[in-house]
Amino acid sequence: MLLLLLLTVGCTIPKKYQKDKPFVYKSTVTLISNQKGSEKVQLRDRLISYLDDSLQVRTVLGVRLIPPFFYYRLLKPPVFDSLAIDRSKTFMNGLLNAEGYFNPVIRDTFTIDTIGDQMRVKVDFNVNAGKQFILDSVGYDLETPELQALTEQNMSASLLKKNQPFSIEKISADRDRLINLFRNHGYYKLTREDLFAERDTVVAALIDPTLDPFEQFRLIDSLQKRRHNPTINVTMKQRIGKDSSHLLKYYIGDISVYPDLPILQDTLAAESKASMVDGYRMIYSTDKFKLPFIARNIFLKKGALYRQEDYYNTINKFSNFGAWQQVDIDLTERMDSVPLLDATIRLFPARKQTLNIDFETSRNASDVLTTGSLFGIGLNLGVTNRNAFRESIQTNSNIRFGVELGTRVVQTVQTGLSYKIAIPRYIKPFQFLNLRNFTNPRTIIDFNTTYTLRRSFFEVRSVNTSFGIEGTRRNHTWQWIPFNVEYTNVRRLGDSLANLEKRIPSLRQAFNNGLILSQVIAYNNRRVLDNHLKFFRTKLESSGGLAGLITNLDKGSLRRFLRLDAEYKYFVNYPKSTWAFRTYAGYGYVYGKSGDTMENNLPFFKAFFAGGPYSMRAWQVRRLGLGSSAIYDTVKADRFGDIQLEANVEYRFNVATIAGVKLKSALFVDVGNIWGKAFDKDGNKIPETQFNFGRLYKDLAVGAGTSVRFDFDFFLIRLDWAYQLKNPVFKEKNGWFQNISVGNGQFQLGIGYPF
Repeated sequence: MLLLLLLTVGCTIPKKYQKDKPFVYKSTVTLISNQKGSEKVQLRDRLISYLDDSLQVRTVLGVRLIPPFFYYRLLKPPVFDSLAIDRSKTFMNGLLNAEGYFNPVIRDTFTIDTIGDQMRVKVDFNVNAGKQFILDSVGYDLETPELQALTEQNMSASLLKKNQPFSIEKISADRDRLINLFRNHGYYKLTREDLFAERDTVVAALIDPTLDPFEQFRLIDSLQKRRHNPTINVTMKQRIGKDSSHLLKYYIGDISVYPDLPILQDTLAAESKASMVDGYRMIYSTDKFKLPFIARNIFLKKGALYRQEDYYNTINKFSNFGAWQQVDIDLTERMDSVPLLDATIRLFPARKQTLNIDFETSRNASDVLTTGSLFGIGLNLGVTNRNAFRESIQTNSNIRFGVELGTRVVQTVQTGLSYKIAIPRYIKPFQFLNLRNFTNPRTIIDFNTTYTLRRSFFEVRSVNTSFGIEGTRRNHTWQWIPFNVEYTNVRRLGDSLANLEKRIPSLRQAFNNGLILSQVIAYNNRRVLDNHLKFFRTKLESSGGLAGLITNLDKGSLRRFLRLDAEYKYFVNYPKSTWAFRTYAGYGYVYGKSGDTMENNLPFFKAFFAGGPYSMRAWQVRRLGLGSSAIYDTVKADRFGDIQLEANVEYRFNVATIAGVKLKSALFVDVGNIWGKAFDKDGNKIPETQFNFGRLYKDLAVGAGTSVRFDFDFFLIRLDWAYQLKNPVFKEKNGWFQNISVGNGQFQLGIGYPF
């Protein structure tokens, strides 16, 4: 609440204005249209952006020592010119016409308020957009028969649909679609200027003297109906130009490849060599790359019909490899028995290896084994090779060493080693997959091992290796890891850990040896439509399904479980603000055994948790749950669950730009919790910790707060302050508004957005 008061912005104060001359103090646009919700808000914001520059009110944030502490400063406002109003109306009218509003009515008023030597002008625009025109019919009438046939074969991909709103932007996009279609069938020289959209031929037909009178009556009746439900007809046509070469189909001629050109040199060195590989002429001066590897990744084929898709796929392929920092392809026309395009592919290698050294610090205030906080320091040393085995195979080697300092000086020591290989193709047994379906197919081999020593408590050794593939197709990214092995070995040191487990029986699951033999399937999707962004991801992991049929493994350290989680994020972006929504759900099903006893919980490194700067921000990390049980509140211990539900809403908005740093803020609400099986010290189940639809409202926690964010473009620092509006641990009022005071909030420090 206190932070909200501090962020309250007061009035706008003009600075460095011209005395006794009118200046624009405020401009507003009121929109009346048949659009609803966010679409209407978006159109209004676009209309505001179309105002003349002199009517755009630009302010910066100011700070002072009396409330309100923040205010807006209007710096050097220009002198008001009434002609700017007419220019603004012209600009807004053009925007509305482009969106299908052909009869808008824009009225303006302005007032001048004199305050001392200030002459403040307030300009108001009242925009009645009228009815938006709807597409009544869409047609394609191209002079060239083959182009017309291609168009008709791909009608399902048209962006212009009957009964949809008219938009010049959609017409332009559909014209681009047709040009791309034609260029993918050899028409290399066709351009946007070769096509045009003819709109509404009804009026033109009425003045045709040869038109039958009955047809004239029908057209007049059609026009009268349009007054109430305005419609428009659109026909895409071909403009026949003077250059007949635009209608020629081109084929690929000779292809020359320069795989190792220096970035500052575009000519061959004297000692360069040339070889023919699979029909490609390779000109090179070093042996940095295997020539067959380069040849099999070129989509352009000699003698094949030119396809624009092959041209861009080749550029994208080599750009995504990482071994080259720049890729250029030049096409040269040549006439033979058929029109030809000779291709010259120039590849400029990037630096092969890079060394990364990172120093990090951390503060662990939620450790399950200490009563105080730990201060950690860590050092990461990494080496990246972008061209291993001369085939742009990327390898990453990383070594990490870290310590946590506590009451015994060095409380924890951790070391780690990881090695990752990313092969830019599918290797056996995945070669049956069609490479053309994915823009960036990769085979991933990963290995890492860590060692953690917690003095007087335990030491943990873990190793993990995995083998899988991933690929992207349009907006979809798939990952399949058919082979994943993880093993964790825990050795207890002294009696400290055993004493803690007696107080919190559920902690026993966290510190057992564990073997995971699993496979993972993951899927991601990203969609952008105007100012709307949608993200969806899901991941399924299955461990011990087949290996658990071996009795000794099932009763031993093998963990058998299914773990599924899914996340959906939705953003609505405006020029100065964003609505952000997120939902998350996770479920784990455990069916393995430890000896002859059935397991109840996921391993702690696979379990769900809530709280912290990226989850339920009114709680510390791993301090929310399980359910509405209060057993964990008697001891400060981490909580892990097998089920998680969470929903988050944020309203993000810009505040000001100070010294080049963007100051932003947000208001947010977080709802969620985790659930799982837990037992008291007598071994009895605690029903409040388990998920139950009948208790869902009682179990859900609710937090809300505000944020200060410093956006440095390349990273963002986030300071969140949140309150527990509903804590399910409390019985009164179902946990609403318990133990809330101004200073009883939770501070979170985060890097980047929470979601």
